[in-house]
Amino acid sequence: MWQWAQRWLEVIFLHWRVPAWELRPLVPAPLELDVLDGDAWISLVFFRLTVRPRWLPFLPGLSSLVELNLRTYVSLNGQPGIYFLRIHADNRAAMWLARRLTPLPYQPARLRHEQVADTGYWCDCQDHSEPSRGLALQLQPAGELRSAADAPADCWLLERYRLYAPATDGKLLQADVEHPRWHVRRAEVRIHRISIARDLGLKLSDRPDALHFSPGLAARFGTFSPVNPRLSIPSRVIRTSRHFQTRPDGLLRVEQSMTHQHDA
Repeated sequence: MWQWAQRWLEVIFLHWRVPAWELRPLVPAPLELDVLDGDAWISLVFFRLTVRPRWLPFLPGLSSLVELNLRTYVSLNGQPGIYFLRIHADNRAAMWLARRLTPLPYQPARLRHEQVADTGYWCDCQDHSEPSRGLALQLQPAGELRSAADAPADCWLLERYRLYAPATDGKLLQADVEHPRWHVRRAEVRIHRISIARDLGLKLSDRPDALHFSPGLAARFGTFSPVNPRLSIPSRVIRTSRHFQTRPDGLLRVEQSMTHQHDA
């Protein structure tokens, strides 16, 4: 049963290849780094959103915020997902509620996500606790809107339906998310400042390896629950495929099939 409803608006995705050895110390066991073409990846995702728990309506002053998150791509027991390295937001009331109901590592920041020059965007972030940590960029969407599922690399980066996060006691938690398929456009970006991940030992260039822009979508999140690492698959996975099925309510459900090769 879903516990959170969100609407993500004007979503900017910036993606970089990163050597797996740089990311490994930042991702807790038993999560495995997921790789694409031999590389691990991290992404910055900048967007506006509205959010509410299941038992509340959308409320002015509480439900609207701007968010910037830094995430990487992981898997556990053959299930691909996302692990958040950092999440910034500009609404302290919403962060107060999120910290009490989820393990997500929200940090306060000054954030701007504004449309300029008709179709372009100006976005910037400055961490309250460390002003030198931030991001500033201009982005111009381009091209036609298309389904991310049509391109294997776009699908790998965007169509993820499980979140992993650490609990305060050090245990690993997971939650599922449901939403329609992402529809995205190409974009051109000019990054003026990028120091958002420097303290993590990650040096991101001002030229991302991939980027996307989406008008947005609606999503629903389940409850976070403890991960059981003992459920690991006792065989070597040699092929993984994901199948997309649209439910009657318009949300996307992902089914994953795996072929295993058992060790002798």
